[in-house]
Amino acid sequence: MANSDSCCARCCSFIIAIGLTALFLWLSLQVDEPKCYIDYIYVPALNKSLNSQRNHTLFFTLKLVNPNKDKGIQYDAVSLTFNVFVSLNATRPLGNATVDQFYQGHQKKASKKGSLLAAANFTVPVNGKVFYRADFATAVKYKILFWYTKRDRLWGGANVEIGDSGLKVYRKAIRLGNSLPVIESGAPKLHECYRALLPFFLAVLVIA
Repeated sequence: MANSDSCCARCCSFIIAIGLTALFLWLSLQVDEPKCYIDYIYVPALNKSLNSQRNHTLFFTLKLVNPNKDKGIQYDAVSLTFNVFVSLNATRPLGNATVDQFYQGHQKKASKKGSLLAAANFTVPVNGKVFYRADFATAVKYKILFWYTKRDRLWGGANVEIGDSGLKVYRKAIRLGNSLPVIESGAPKLHECYRALLPFFLAVLVIA
């Protein structure tokens, strides 16, 4: 009887250890997507205090935030597209810009400045106001310890009101959408696999 109890205790300890290990792996591999913001936009052609109607340059600052406590992020080149609203439901292209690829450490913020030459008229008032549409697209890999996950595609956008000073109306940085990822080739992401296994290991711990 004693040998049977000892064997049962060892089996239970082994199952608990496996469950805790799996839980630790799941927590380690779970990632939070970076957040992307338009922190600054300046259009000299829209600054009514300046005589700069011939200046077709748009200046911007993109802010990217890594919310992960222990995971770095490797960004591919970030593609930015700017459009101007010509009506409530229609836009006209202004131009494109690219932020070079870079690495971002855990819980770090990055500000990337850039500019572009507009391919269309900046000043298209809609109901007396000027609105731009800013969109971004990129792909990222998460660095966990000494290796990287597969790439996740991210994208997002937001409408930005531009004031008479040529600056965006609200000083607060504007979040570019929810940055929802697109899974390549229909394959589940690594951290999603462990998320799916979590209920199983929790059940094992309860039974044990």
